[in-house]
Amino acid sequence: MFQGYVKLLELATNLFTMYRWNNTPTLLRTNEAENAFISAQYCLLMSEMAILKGFEIDQKELFQRLVLKELPKCLLSDISVDTKVLIKSLSPDKWNDVFEKTVEEIIEYLPDERHDAFYLSMVHSKDNSVEGKIIQTGDLLSAKLEAGLHARSFPEFFERPLKDLEARIKDFEEFDPYRLITGNNWLSRYTNALMVLLRAIRWNRLNRNVPTTVAAHSFYVTIIAYILSCIEEEQGNSVNPVESVKRALLHDIPESMTGDIITPTKKKVPGFEEVIAQVEEQMVTENLLDGMPDELIKELKFRMLDPFESVEGKIVWAADQFAATVECLMEIRSGNTQYAFRDAMNRMLDDLSRSDLQSVQFLTKSFRWSLDWTGR
Repeated sequence: MFQGYVKLLELATNLFTMYRWNNTPTLLRTNEAENAFISAQYCLLMSEMAILKGFEIDQKELFQRLVLKELPKCLLSDISVDTKVLIKSLSPDKWNDVFEKTVEEIIEYLPDERHDAFYLSMVHSKDNSVEGKIIQTGDLLSAKLEAGLHARSFPEFFERPLKDLEARIKDFEEFDPYRLITGNNWLSRYTNALMVLLRAIRWNRLNRNVPTTVAAHSFYVTIIAYILSCIEEEQGNSVNPVESVKRALLHDIPESMTGDIITPTKKKVPGFEEVIAQVEEQMVTENLLDGMPDELIKELKFRMLDPFESVEGKIVWAADQFAATVECLMEIRSGNTQYAFRDAMNRMLDDLSRSDLQSVQFLTKSFRWSLDWTGR
């Protein structure tokens, strides 16, 4: 019944290996998953600030669009921005037809009751609604961050795209959700934390064939958490997909300050895990959230520090384990013979099999079926 969701997750792994600015020299390579994570963070901040100031934002629609809008790229492959702009200028109807047919391919993976909503979220992700404008702004800010980094070493290649991005962002200067987050020192600190996660490599003590950063991993966790929430809803269970997405987006933010402290290290000595939790709270409070409006701190802090609490937290925990399992599987299937990946994958699947969530049970069984040939 839900096998199409598994195919969707397989498709989304392309986001790890599709690199941006691929036709120009770059200082740092960024992939589509990393870019989507940064964009989603800006969108989260804009929507939270706007709601706190009394604006109406449909966060269910916003976060559904944020998760789904990246999937067509996985089929359209590596079309550069310049090429896309030129195609649209020469034949906008043809581009729209190609894009819509791509979306139609994707929704065929899904249960019939999801087709219309998911189709609209992908095709109209950046429309003129407030949610669409938030996504447009978030994407522009993420692209500008990348272009600014690359321009330091290759100004001759990035001067024009950087100016273009800055001009396009100016169109949103009076857009209230954007206006509410700009010009704040806390946004600069938050952006610096995001930049750390762009470069923080997971499984760093092991050789990798397909390296993944914390930023890319976090966005993939967000996709999985959203899909698990959809499955739970379709089973008639009470789950808030918005809450699942927020916790998934924020669950690794403390690592921008503490580094990636792996679970076996946390559990080596009784009581050490509690010490790490205290360290995380102090560092997040003093180095990241300081200066933010109190209401915004309230919305972000508990999701960063206790992301796995509540039923949505259980979903995010499972999504985190599934994402790590996929990373192990990518290493195994790419020929990495280090036993640590196979061992970690099997242990995580064993842990997941003990979950009391129907969605997690289904996905765990699906992963086991797909792993038969790996010699588990």
